[in-house]
Amino acid sequence: MTDLAEHAAGRDRWATSARGPLALVNAQRVDHAQPVWPVPGQWAPAPGGLTVTAVPDDGVLVDGDPVDGTVFVAGDEAVVPSTVVFPDGLAGTVSRGTLRVWDPASDAIARFDRIARFEQSAAWVTSGRYTPGEPGGAASVVDAAGDPLEVAGHVETTLDGAAVRLLAVRSAPFHGVPRLQLIVQDATSALPEDDPGSTYSMGRFLYLDDPGEPADVALDWNLLVLPPCAFSYQFACPIPPAENRIPVSVTAGERHPLDTAGHVFH
Repeated sequence: MTDLAEHAAGRDRWATSARGPLALVNAQRVDHAQPVWPVPGQWAPAPGGLTVTAVPDDGVLVDGDPVDGTVFVAGDEAVVPSTVVFPDGLAGTVSRGTLRVWDPASDAIARFDRIARFEQSAAWVTSGRYTPGEPGGAASVVDAAGDPLEVAGHVETTLDGAAVRLLAVRSAPFHGVPRLQLIVQDATSALPEDDPGSTYSMGRFLYLDDPGEPADVALDWNLLVLPPCAFSYQFACPIPPAENRIPVSVTAGERHPLDTAGHVFH
C-alpha cells in the first residue's frame, strides 16, 4: 500500500497552496466587458483568453509588465499562458473565458485545519480488470464546466461483495505517467448532518496509472480524494456517471475538509 501519511500531508499542503482550492476566491465567467471582484481592471472576452484594461495605478501586472491600456491575457490552454499579478498578493489565471482570482492569504486557508480521512486498511485494496474502450467512442461524462471528458474504458472490480463495472476517463499525466480517473459516489456520499459517517455528497476521485491496454490493475481505495468543489463553492462538481454510483459503503480515503473548529467546510 501507499504510505498514507506522506500522501495525506501532500494533500493538506495542496489544499492550502497558492493555487490550491482554498486560495480560489472568485471564478467569474467573462462574456462581456465587466469588472471582476476583488481585483482592478475592466475585463473582456478575447479569442484564446481575455483582455484587461487598466492604468498603472491599478497595479495590474501581466507577464511581469504593468498594464497601461488594454492588454491580452492568454488562457491556460495557450502554449505559454499569461501570468497575472494584482496588489495585495492576489494572482489571476484565465481558463476558457473565466478569470480565476487566487489569494494565498484567504480566509478559507486561515480556517483550514485538515482533511478528515478513514483509517488506512488493506481490505480496501482490490484487484480489478481494465478494458479500454473503442477509440473515438461516445463520451457520457462531462467535467465541472459541462465539457465532455474522454472516456478511456472500464474497470471491473468487487467491493464488499458487490461486483461493479466503473467508467474510467482519461486524466492529465502525473509525473509524466498517463493516468485514469474514476469519478465515483458510494453509500457514504451524503450530507454530514444526515450521516455522521458520511463522505462528501457529490463524490470522490480515484486515480490509477493507465496501462494503455487490457490489463489487471490494483485499486487502492485508501487513495480516494475529494474534488476541489469540496473545499470551495467557486468550483463546480463533475457528476459521477450512473455506473459509477457504487451500491456499498466505501469506508476508505478522504471524507471532508475540516476547519479549526472541527466543522465541515460545506
